[in-house]
Amino acid sequence: MISRIDHNGMRWVDIKNPSPADIVNIGKEFGLHPHVVEELLHPTFRPQAERFGHHLYLILHLPVFDYDAGLHRSREIDIVIDKSSLLTVHYETVEPLHDFFRSLNINLALRDKIFRHGPERLLYSLWRHLYENLLGELDHVQKKIDRIEERIFAGHERELIHDISLLRRDILDFGRAVKPHDSVLEALERARRDFFSEKFDDCLYELWSRYRRIASILDANRDTLETLYATNDSLLTHRANEIIKTLTMLALLTFPLTLIAAIFSINARALPIIGRPYDFWIILGIMACTILGMLAFFKYRRWI
Repeated sequence: MISRIDHNGMRWVDIKNPSPADIVNIGKEFGLHPHVVEELLHPTFRPQAERFGHHLYLILHLPVFDYDAGLHRSREIDIVIDKSSLLTVHYETVEPLHDFFRSLNINLALRDKIFRHGPERLLYSLWRHLYENLLGELDHVQKKIDRIEERIFAGHERELIHDISLLRRDILDFGRAVKPHDSVLEALERARRDFFSEKFDDCLYELWSRYRRIASILDANRDTLETLYATNDSLLTHRANEIIKTLTMLALLTFPLTLIAAIFSINARALPIIGRPYDFWIILGIMACTILGMLAFFKYRRWI
């Protein structure tokens, strides 16, 4: 699907899930380098910021939340910019990009405010909107971490193993998509003199600031979750040790009783106590004294 916004001699063309014919046609319309056309024909896992003739070609990957899977999935956005136009290509839905495009399509005042400063302001505004969305996604991640922290100390250690593992994977995928942005921003910084005015330096500085904030929050969330994972694992280990300790004590208490019962069940001619009045109760008394003695010993050694 191809969507367009033309305003004040500038254009933004957004293409979702293009066919090869769409890419070839848009390549002719924009006069794209053959290498750029080849790159646009299929998704790639490599970030990129490179100049091809009078175009600057950027590849970004963004973590977009997948509501069906409950995780963030990496989505690629290919961006081609020149002096009068911006082209964005993506093979899957990127909600923040779609929302920004729709807001410009509806809000004429906002469109005029951004388009009057050329494609560099449009690129900056789009990039800033994408980063604002990432900060919002990190807020949701932080809320999940807070809920996990509350549940850890409420006796839900076993149930949290699955939740923590999913969130660790989610943060890993989030970071895998965001971390390469530094190389794209560095390449954009080197190429800015050929494509943008000096005013773009302030825009680029703000993008760097937002990226560092995202990376810092992401690292903090990762460290916090790893600490919670270790805490949850320690609590599970402690609980397992307590269960093993209890079972061991039960085994130790049962062993002397079994031994006493086995001794008095020996088929011998002269057994002490056996045959005397109240022999059954005497044997039970011996067993009870043995248990009490062992419990007293355990208490003395602080095992219980």
